[in-house]
Amino acid sequence: MTPSTCFFLLLPLYVTTYARIHPLIHDPFQDQPRTGLINPEVVAKACEPSSEKPLCVSVLKSQTISDVNDLKQAAFVAIQTASLEAVTTSEMITAARKREENKDVVEDGIEEETLADCAMNYISLVEILADAASALMTGPETDVVVEVKAAMTTAETCEKSIAGGRKSRMVEEVAKKNENVRKLCSNALGVYNVYATGH
Repeated sequence: MTPSTCFFLLLPLYVTTYARIHPLIHDPFQDQPRTGLINPEVVAKACEPSSEKPLCVSVLKSQTISDVNDLKQAAFVAIQTASLEAVTTSEMITAARKREENKDVVEDGIEEETLADCAMNYISLVEILADAASALMTGPETDVVVEVKAAMTTAETCEKSIAGGRKSRMVEEVAKKNENVRKLCSNALGVYNVYATGH
C-alpha cells in the first residue's frame, strides 16, 4: 500500500474524528428561546457593504442554522454557512479520491495530484472555519478576521492547484464548489466586519 493510498484511506476517519472532538456546527443560541424570525433590518444592515448583496441576503434569509435577530447572529450564520459548504466540498473530494483508489489503473495522474492537493487544503480549511466560529462566540473575536482570511487563502491555494492541472469533469466540479466556499468566506468576513464596527 502506497503512502498516498494510506492517506486517503485515513482521511475520512480524520474528518469524522475531528468533527466529533471539535464540532463544526454548534449553535450557541440553541438554549435560548427561539422565535424562528429573521429581522429584515439586521439582514439589510449586515449586507449593506457587500459587493454581492443577493448572495449575502440569501445566506442570511434562507439558512436554518440560527435566528438572525442581531449582527452577531448574522455573522455566526455567515461563518457556519461557509463551514457547511467547506465540509461538503471536502466530502466530495474524498469520495472522488476513493473512487480513484479503487481503480486498478489510475486514469489521470494529473487529476489525482490536483485532488490530492485540494484534499489537504480542505482538511485545514474545515478546521480554520471551525476556529473562526469558536472565536466569534468565545473569543478572542479579533481572531475571526485572521481565521476567515486564512480560509480564503487556503481556498485560493486549491484554486491554484486546479488552474495548474487538467480540467477533467471531476476537477471542474471541485473548482465550482471551491469558488462557492471562497465567496461564502468573503461574505462571512464582510458580515463580521459590519458586526465588529457596530459594537
